[in-house]
Amino acid sequence: MKDPARKLRDNLTYIQNVLKDGVFYTLTHEQIENLLIESGNLVEKLDSITQSSLVVGLLGGTGVGKSSIMNALAGLEIAETSHRRPHTDSILIYRHVQTPLPADLPMSGIPWREYTHAADSIQQILLCDLPDFDSLVDEHRKNVMDFLQYLDVLVWVTSPEKYADGRFYEFLRLVPKAHQNFYFVLNKVDILFEGKGIDGGFEELSKVHSSLQKYLKKNGVENPLIYMLSAREPLQKDSLAHWNQFSTFRYQIFQQRKFKEIKDIKTANLDQEMMQLLVSFERELINLEVIQKSVEHSCAELKTDSGELNQAFHTSMALWMETDQIKSEMIVRMNNLSLLVGPAIGFAFLHDGLKGLIKSREDRDTANLATLIEEISTVFQRQLNRIKNRLSIHILRRGVPSSVTGKIENMVGSADKAEDIHKKVNNIISTRTASHKNPAVVFKALQYGAYLFLFLLLVFAMAGEEVWRKFFAQPGLTTLINFLLASLYTLFTPRGLAAVASYALINIFFGYRFYVHYRKMLEKRAEKAIASLQTELNVLWEEELDRVHDELIRTSNELKDTIKTLKTLKSRS
Repeated sequence: MKDPARKLRDNLTYIQNVLKDGVFYTLTHEQIENLLIESGNLVEKLDSITQSSLVVGLLGGTGVGKSSIMNALAGLEIAETSHRRPHTDSILIYRHVQTPLPADLPMSGIPWREYTHAADSIQQILLCDLPDFDSLVDEHRKNVMDFLQYLDVLVWVTSPEKYADGRFYEFLRLVPKAHQNFYFVLNKVDILFEGKGIDGGFEELSKVHSSLQKYLKKNGVENPLIYMLSAREPLQKDSLAHWNQFSTFRYQIFQQRKFKEIKDIKTANLDQEMMQLLVSFERELINLEVIQKSVEHSCAELKTDSGELNQAFHTSMALWMETDQIKSEMIVRMNNLSLLVGPAIGFAFLHDGLKGLIKSREDRDTANLATLIEEISTVFQRQLNRIKNRLSIHILRRGVPSSVTGKIENMVGSADKAEDIHKKVNNIISTRTASHKNPAVVFKALQYGAYLFLFLLLVFAMAGEEVWRKFFAQPGLTTLINFLLASLYTLFTPRGLAAVASYALINIFFGYRFYVHYRKMLEKRAEKAIASLQTELNVLWEEELDRVHDELIRTSNELKDTIKTLKTLKSRS
């Protein structure tokens, strides 16, 4: 059979590893740190149980005869009337002159006084007279409760007058000691025999014993070990009444124990303190099981509804993409006046507004792009919030604390994830607008060709038919010079001015037609860019939905591992 101390040490080490490596949801960082400190303290206590003395505490109400019991156990007056507490929370410790105090006994914080004695029969025992629990105020009660951790055995002393006191059982429920190390003493039993005779006294004793046993079981102490005695008899008489169980009680408490027996008692108490640590893990285990089921259910639900969620996003994005705003913004982003030549540029200036173009056009485009990215990111967040709200409602309906809900929600859409989506949308829009903003060399060359053709027509018209026919019939430098001089001469005649006016009007007409074509080309490019943008955003959404699904699966598996670890911890204890 495994040594209890070794088993306890292994369990405490396992607890510390779980606290360091586990994933928790309802335990805060501060609570985890406190549990690590408490488990470390228990390890230190376990290291100190090699001492051979047994620490026994006597706890009871006012006037139940604790001092008399201590004196009777020692066989002489070790607890004298002069031993008075300076305060109601002071603890009196009686030890043999050759028995040292425990190394882990607090030197400050808890008020106590020590008295030495020479009773060799109890040399192995340290007796601690605890203050009367019914005289303690709240702040003093805490001191007494803190001191109980240093006891190995706790003797609860009461009397026929006080065994039904509710405060006695209230205090009993607060003590985190192993119940197998509790002894219950009903002192002053002799008063039950006064004036009743032997039979009447035993009948009364049986009633009180049965009643006390029921009270103890009702308050969580199964099979309590109860001793019925009168502590005054051992000091006043040579022999004890046959109903007085003091000798049995004394033998049970003060038998010469082997070191292993004392160590097992101390280990049992430390084991009980460890069980108090496990209460936190019990609550965490219950919460984690609920959370894991909720996440698992939400994961399956998300997989089932992914088609519906994708369609909802596609529809929402399509409606938004069909607005004039997005088309206008894309046209502004792709507008490139360097593609226009001649009068077409003038029409572009007139359409866009000269003042608007001159006044910080770059800043305006940047602001429009930022607005566009923000609005598309908002569509993403709105759809993600739908998933987040469904998950939150599902978890809250199962009674999971709201603080945990926030951690689960972060898997769907935290501030970091929102910023990541914003960056991805920004990258897609910037790429789309840039890829459709190409030079369009053919369109520009067409404009240059048209304007050159019109200019040549003007020159030939002003030179006259006779001159340009002669030029084509006899090409050469002389005929070319005559051709140009004739055109120049005609320029300043009424016929030449009319030709220039016609040329200007035709140029304006061509410029207008080129600008109209340019606007249509911009609109087609914008529509194509919007279609590509919508496709890429839909893909991005589906990837985001897959990310949420994968995150839920990962979290569910992580929770399963933690649950398995906590269940292993529970089975080990």
